[in-house]
Amino acid sequence: MNFNRSKDKKPVVHSEFKELTYHDKEIIAASIEARNEDMILSRVVEDYIYGTTRALDYGDFHNTQKQGGLWEHAVNRNDDYFDVTELTSIDSNINLPRYLTFRTAGMYKNHESDRVENAIGLVFDAALVDKVAKDMHVTTLFGVDKHKAPQIARDLDKYAERVAVSMGCNIKYATCTSCGKDIRNEKDICSCLAYNRGGRKNGKRVAEFLREPSFFELSFVNVPAAVTAYVIDVLRAIVPGRLLKIASGEGGVSYNQLQVMASVYDMIKQSNSPQDKLRLSSKLDQLIYDLEKSLGF
Repeated sequence: MNFNRSKDKKPVVHSEFKELTYHDKEIIAASIEARNEDMILSRVVEDYIYGTTRALDYGDFHNTQKQGGLWEHAVNRNDDYFDVTELTSIDSNINLPRYLTFRTAGMYKNHESDRVENAIGLVFDAALVDKVAKDMHVTTLFGVDKHKAPQIARDLDKYAERVAVSMGCNIKYATCTSCGKDIRNEKDICSCLAYNRGGRKNGKRVAEFLREPSFFELSFVNVPAAVTAYVIDVLRAIVPGRLLKIASGEGGVSYNQLQVMASVYDMIKQSNSPQDKLRLSSKLDQLIYDLEKSLGF
């Protein structure tokens, strides 16, 4: 039996998704092409605004990482808890760790994910951040269709770090963190969770340890259940952006090269034809790829 869970300090900036390479963009474009029709989203890469976000916090209940077994800080406002052992266990449906089920998740508003056509964007990838035991979390790389969700796109562009998110997942069952009883349906609720949820019993915080999670959505919300679940940054490097700044300071790159790339980018922005956008985007991608090679990236 599956339960459906919607989970929701400022983010700690990290480098997992700080820049997108030519190959990253190819993967993103392929993902959009494969999924855009089902979710009624644009198939043009340049029609999206891209960003990174903290999706959830997790801990190490069994001290498998030998860093003190910290976990209580990761319990969210719904008294749900994600553990490293569950997130890194293999999901047989994708033959990958469970946190990577985010790769098939859609972006929504306020968990309105009962209909796929409500999707306003896509999640492309996820990463575990585990360098600091008391601040382990999952980050995601996402894109929002600027035409389908113009207000959210503007919010992301103007003040990204104020934008909160909340994930949605299915679980197989839960376990009480205090007494260890497995909760497979409402009749299984133990006295700890019935009377002390969010409090302490037997020396431990009382919460539901979520088993075998599978993530299917990430929503923009007003108040997240996970207090750290905010957008980290908006990635403007999906087009030349920072790469051009780097190139302009390097020897061996001509002004003409940069001028051609800037012209193609302007043409993409001004074009109203999806076919022209795709053609010009491919041209720009090749120019970026050639520039990366010339700089030794």
